[in-house]
Amino acid sequence: MRSGALALVGALAALSAAQATSTSTPLTLAEALAMAKQKNGTVKSAEYLVKAADQRVIESLSAFLPTVTPTYTYNSSRQQLPAVNGTQFLQTEGGATAINSSLTLIDAGQRGFNLSSSRRSLSSQRFSARQTLRTTLFSVTQQFYETLRAQELLNVSQSEVDRTAQILAQTKARIQVRDAAAIEELQANADYQNARVALLVSRNSVSTNTATLKGLIGFDSDQALPSLQKTDAPTATLAQSSDTLIRRGLADRPDLLALRQSVAAARYSYLSADRNANLGFSASLTYDQQVTPTWLQDRALLFTLSYPLFDGGFTRAAARELHANYFSQKETLVQSERSAQAEIESAFAESSQNRDRLDAASTALDAAQKNYTAALESQKLGSYDLIQVLTANVSLVTAQSNYIQAIYDFAISDVKLKLVTGQPIPGE
Repeated sequence: MRSGALALVGALAALSAAQATSTSTPLTLAEALAMAKQKNGTVKSAEYLVKAADQRVIESLSAFLPTVTPTYTYNSSRQQLPAVNGTQFLQTEGGATAINSSLTLIDAGQRGFNLSSSRRSLSSQRFSARQTLRTTLFSVTQQFYETLRAQELLNVSQSEVDRTAQILAQTKARIQVRDAAAIEELQANADYQNARVALLVSRNSVSTNTATLKGLIGFDSDQALPSLQKTDAPTATLAQSSDTLIRRGLADRPDLLALRQSVAAARYSYLSADRNANLGFSASLTYDQQVTPTWLQDRALLFTLSYPLFDGGFTRAAARELHANYFSQKETLVQSERSAQAEIESAFAESSQNRDRLDAASTALDAAQKNYTAALESQKLGSYDLIQVLTANVSLVTAQSNYIQAIYDFAISDVKLKLVTGQPIPGE
């Protein structure tokens, strides 16, 4: 049933490759995805944010470690002193070398809270970067398919121009032998001209989609995009029920995992601020060793108790602010999980419907192709009038367009279903 449809798609793909920008080798989807991972600015920005979060963990961890600071000071000074017999100067010249070290032994827990917060912020940023990569890869995949779709629809438009030109020629031939009314030429010519207009619209669509794809994968505006290699449409969706996909999506989606880590980080930030707003304590050890010009050392063990008796309400307000921020992020997570569930349900239904639609479009294309071939031959033999042939042509164009639309809608919806359920997508 689908052999004729598949043959048509193969012919359309070959023609689109011939019409695309010439290059030694066509650009595959895998290559386009690899280029996006290397050049897309959104992806690179997310990677740098992960690096920044990683450094914040090191900053927090350093509070548990000793500090060692060597210093060298050179002093050259002259001081004027009052004297009975005139002016007297005191000249100082020389250098000093010292090493200072300190270590916080215990505190009220702020260091631990800060470290836990920064670690969870790093984890959140990593999940966010992964989600950024996934959404970018999906956008590239979608736009790659959209560009191929536009190219194949352009070929359909070109085929329609060729068919209407053939119908017009046959109509003129029948008029010449007085087998058709002269007025039929007007209708045949009108359809031919409309087909030419549709062809121009299709060409514009190809240009627009090509430009969008270039931007996503990092091509310069003045750099020609290679021809695109047609990819096979997927043959089946994920073989799981909607409920299973929802459970997996809620558990595995990087954006939800990022939010959960962000909520945990906000909690630790609040705990640290709350501790600062109450009784605090710390014990620290310092050691100073002067090496030159003389060997001297100082050491001290310092225990401190503190309480913010009055600071205009600053520390308590800061704690309440972070507490509210923590609950805000919790509510955001709850709503995001609801939205994710609805998104998965919608994507599952869309993918399943597009699978059925592709089968129906294939059957319709076979029927329309046979109907047009028979109608055109009948007109040539004089047993069909113009309206019947034009109607068959419209049905064929509609069937061809519907089949192409169904192929790429299903391909896109299949990748989208994997995206929203947290499953691996092309290029990841």
